[in-house]
Amino acid sequence: MLSKKIVAWALYDLANTAFTSPFVTIFWPLLVTSILGGNEFHIGLTVAIAIFVFSIIVPIAGAISDKTNVRKPFIVIPTFLMIIIIAILPLTNLFWNLILAGIATILYNLSLSIYNALLPTLASDKEMGKISGLGMATGFIGTLLSLFVAYITLWYFANDTMETAAGINAVFPVIAIFFFAFSLPLFFVVKDENVKKQNFKISIQDIRRTFASIIMNLRKLMDIKGMLPFLVYYALFSNALAAIDIFFFLYAKKEIGMTLASFIFLFMGQSFGACFGALIFGKLADRYGSRNMLKICIITWMAVISTFIISKNLTAFWIAGLLGSIAFGGSLAASRSFFVFLTPNDKMGEYFGYLQIVGRLAALFGPLLGGWLIVQYSYDISLVMVLIFLALCFVYLLKTPDLRSSSSAKF
Repeated sequence: MLSKKIVAWALYDLANTAFTSPFVTIFWPLLVTSILGGNEFHIGLTVAIAIFVFSIIVPIAGAISDKTNVRKPFIVIPTFLMIIIIAILPLTNLFWNLILAGIATILYNLSLSIYNALLPTLASDKEMGKISGLGMATGFIGTLLSLFVAYITLWYFANDTMETAAGINAVFPVIAIFFFAFSLPLFFVVKDENVKKQNFKISIQDIRRTFASIIMNLRKLMDIKGMLPFLVYYALFSNALAAIDIFFFLYAKKEIGMTLASFIFLFMGQSFGACFGALIFGKLADRYGSRNMLKICIITWMAVISTFIISKNLTAFWIAGLLGSIAFGGSLAASRSFFVFLTPNDKMGEYFGYLQIVGRLAALFGPLLGGWLIVQYSYDISLVMVLIFLALCFVYLLKTPDLRSSSSAKF
């Protein structure tokens, strides 16, 4: 039976999907472009700057957290500030909207990194995989719930169309309330243990040591056989996915003519598709090898992006979008298992943290370059950029040795 602490921890995974799904992918880009007069480059620049800033802040916060065993304040305070920002965003002009959205992105990633580090304090080594999977499952449920709540809010405030300014503006405080409500169990049930009050202060030297340690360990990571091409693959793939994620709804709206309501249903379908892809490709990776599954996922993504470039047909967009979601879920599962084969068992947790750093840092270029290409040229040119990233992904994936068991089948 799951403890109250585990349930509270998992519910936070459900809560924060209100930020990643309705906010980042749909309603914030829509608010910026349709109501505040901004464009895709404004969005891409904001995301890129936020990624750069939190890549500096997160290791410092992590060092303080590790030194003091204090984790909850790094989750509760950023979450509370983020909820306030989400609620008031419709009241701001373009400049302050971008500033506050960037701050919210930084706060989200800060809280998420410490939230992940909280897991080993709540679960034993034997339970780690099961509890982590529970968090992913509740996150999936949270995506569906938050999108459904957003849809109901739009419907309630709609006149003849769901894309009224009143409806869009109303979604933000509702998302904030959703986030807040499902965060409360973590705030009140989970407690920090073995807090080292005497070590609460951290010096400049501690910060320098933290970054020096990160650089040294990244170098060690790249010395592992096959790791460098895998990290290049992962960085390129993170770039492509970041660009797709932030501009996907705007592309559907402007190029395909998709309504907001239809996109919400598509996004719900994609959530199921991603879950299905993760389960199926995870099992197939055990039989045929993670690298082979990643090849299929990348080729599928290249076909999806090519479809977006060639055809502006709504039916084709639905089919390609759902196929892309299956490949997305599959690529996450296969990438994780592939990385496990490359990584020494005694360094697994540490190196997964560095993999996240590589992915986050790399992902700042996709939205920035993608947004600039959209504004200067067109969505199709931006999609060509994504296609190039994916082609390079495939090349570097081929350079990465498949170190899985020799008993696995090949094709």
